[in-house]
Order: sequence, then structure tokens, then C-alpha cells
Amino acid sequence: MAITEAQLQIWSNLGATTSSANTYSSIKTCIENNSWNDDVNFNIYLQGSYRNSTNIRGDSDVDVVVEFSSVFYSNKNDLNQEQLRDFNEYYSDGKYTLDSFKEAVIRRLESYYGEDYVVVGNNSIKVLANAGRLECDVICCAEYREYRSFSKLNTSNYVKGIVFWTNKTNEKVVNFPKLHFDNGASKNQDCNSNYKPAIRIIKNIRSRLVDSGAITSSLAPSYFIEGLMFNMPNSNFQSGTNHTRILSVLNTFYNYSNLELESFICQNKQRFLFGNSGQQWSLTDCVYFRTQLIKFWNEF
Repeated sequence: MAITEAQLQIWSNLGATTSSANTYSSIKTCIENNSWNDDVNFNIYLQGSYRNSTNIRGDSDVDVVVEFSSVFYSNKNDLNQEQLRDFNEYYSDGKYTLDSFKEAVIRRLESYYGEDYVVVGNNSIKVLANAGRLECDVICCAEYREYRSFSKLNTSNYVKGIVFWTNKTNEKVVNFPKLHFDNGASKNQDCNSNYKPAIRIIKNIRSRLVDSGAITSSLAPSYFIEGLMFNMPNSNFQSGTNHTRILSVLNTFYNYSNLELESFICQNKQRFLFGNSGQQWSLTDCVYFRTQLIKFWNEF
């Protein structure tokens, strides 16, 4: 029996946003109302499915970025010797470090919510749920600049992102959440606003595959699903019904060779989607996800 259009329409709907807005507002108030020095600057914003309008019913955690902007980190050591010399002459070391800022954020969260509600994980600082507030992952990071080149006459030839080091393994993590958001919004507009609903349908199917034990919860994370869908041709999304659009996506996905999949880029357009780093998807996991996704579609 085919999945009905009515069911696909339900799965395409945006999940509840009121609780996520309340959670974000609470975290923002907590951190901004701390007694910071005048030269401590930061930006707080949503990241992930709630930010990108791809959250579905049942998404229970909120990602909030606290981006420290009093200093920045970069790939300066990738510059040639002349450019690196210009860079070091142009910029001096910052007064603060990301580590010291992160420690201050942790202390503030513990003071505001209570130590029992704050758990420092490897990638984030988790603030546990309470009445009217969802569980929240606070990512404490700094501005990151990935330079293409540098000279004193052109100091802005870089792509801006964020960077942090994991708390337990000290792994450097670079991401580009604002580019991810902008590129997703642009593709959604080019696809007659059908792109993000299609992502939500695939995420709902993923949730049912997890619930049934067909895949593990870590096999196909939301971020990688968005990256996968971003690489699908716009023509898959621009017209038709939910049923014809998803069928078109699945047919396209099925026909890609492994070599073609390996050329896929993340939605931020700065990294390849598949690879061996902790910020990339395993091609083996993706292919297995494809098999289970198509099986679900055919057998539902």
C-alpha cells in the first residue's frame, strides 16, 4: 500500500516552535544578563533544525550557538610565508581565549539553572529540560575565518564560520551555520517552497525507521539528511504533489553511483558531505539508509 498524500502532508508540516522559542529566549536572557566586561562581545542564535525550519513533531532538543567575537581563529597557517608574515604583522594576539569564555558561560548556566541541570558533553553544554523549556545544546564557539589569501591591502578574502574544540577529545570542529541557513533558504525559494517540507518528510520516515529498529539513531543525523537533499536537483522539488516529489527524490537518489555520491557537498558549500572526519557522513551509512528508505517507501 502506497503512502497516502494525506499522510505525506502531515509529515511535511513544521513541528511545534513555541517551546523552542521559549528555550532560546531563556538561554539568551541567562547569558546576556551576566556581568561581562565591556570588551567581551558575543552573538547568540539558533542553529540546527529549529533555525532551518526543518524540525518535525517530536524533535526535542534545541541547538543554541554562543559565538564569541572578541577574538577570532583562522587557517592562517595554510597561507604562504609572505601572506602569513603580513597576517602576523597586521593582527596581534587577542586578550581573551575561547576556553576562558566557555568556562564563564558554563559557570553562568550553572548559576542560573542549577548545576544539576547543566551537563558538559564533548561537543556542547547540555541544559536539561524543565517546565516550558526543551532540552538545549549550547555550542560555545568563536568566530572562524577561512582565508583564501591575505594581504594588508585585502584583509577580507575569507569565508566566515565558527570553530570550537571538543571538551573531552580536543578535536577541532569548524562549521558554517549561517551559510548553511542562507543556502537552504535560497534553495527552498528556488523550489517553490517545497524543499524544506520534503526534508521534513524524509526526517519523519527516518524517525519511523529508528523506531522500528531498521536503523540506529546515529546512522542518518538531521544535518546529513539536509546535506543529502541539498544535492538533489531542484527539478525534484519544484512541482507536483508531495508523493511525486518524494518519489522523484528517491528515484534520483537510487540512481546515483557511489562515485557520484562522493562528490556531494554540504549545504554550506564549504565541505564535502562524505568523508572520514567527525564532521562528515559515512558513505556506507548513507547507502544503507538509502536501502531502508526505499524499502519503507515500497512496503508502507
